[in-house]
Amino acid sequence: MRTEICGFVRRAATVFLFAVLLAGHGTNGASAQQRIALVVGNGAYTNVGALPNPPNDARLIANTLRSLSFDVIEHIDVDQKTLKRAVSEFGDKLEAAGKDAVGLFYYAGHGVQVRDENFLIPVNADIEREKDVDIESVSVNAVLDNMAFAGNRLNIVILDACRNNPYKAGFRSAARGLAKMQATKGTLVAYATAPGDVAADGTGRNSPYSAALAAAMRKPGVPVERVFKMVRVSV
Repeated sequence: MRTEICGFVRRAATVFLFAVLLAGHGTNGASAQQRIALVVGNGAYTNVGALPNPPNDARLIANTLRSLSFDVIEHIDVDQKTLKRAVSEFGDKLEAAGKDAVGLFYYAGHGVQVRDENFLIPVNADIEREKDVDIESVSVNAVLDNMAFAGNRLNIVILDACRNNPYKAGFRSAARGLAKMQATKGTLVAYATAPGDVAADGTGRNSPYSAALAAAMRKPGVPVERVFKMVRVSV
């Protein structure tokens, strides 16, 4: 069974354990539970327009997760090789932490969908046509596969990458935003907006989505579905 709530997709009742992570009170009842996150913010694009907010958004979310006792791997303005290595390192850490670990992946930056598959765009990607995407970018499925291979019970993927496709002139399809994904059991996938739609980067220091997400995550004892409903209302 899959439930969708305005840009939020959950699989399995275990996602309610995420409420523990949002308690904001240290490690009390979850001292044995390792929390590992990979946070990426890409903004300094060289071949398309730069995005000012994703690096700030990534830093905000990384600091918020550290306050919730996550071991955070943080990368800003990365190329493809660095992003792929970061995903691999993240998967290795998650696997080593054991089945009770919680994994969280957050990405802010350009992202596109091609034939219903989502891709994260590195800052140095050289994309002129749709077929270049697979060569120059990183599939979100690769991230999901690394997390699934770790064998832990709960993973969260947050994609603040639903901006307009900067390469649409060279694409055959006119799909907007990111595609809806099939998450594996125990995996939650959240988008900055509903699949197939686009979200604004914002005019302030942070995107509306990341600012609302950080604020909601810091509220104690809020179940995960309520967290994302609060974010939706704020945005």
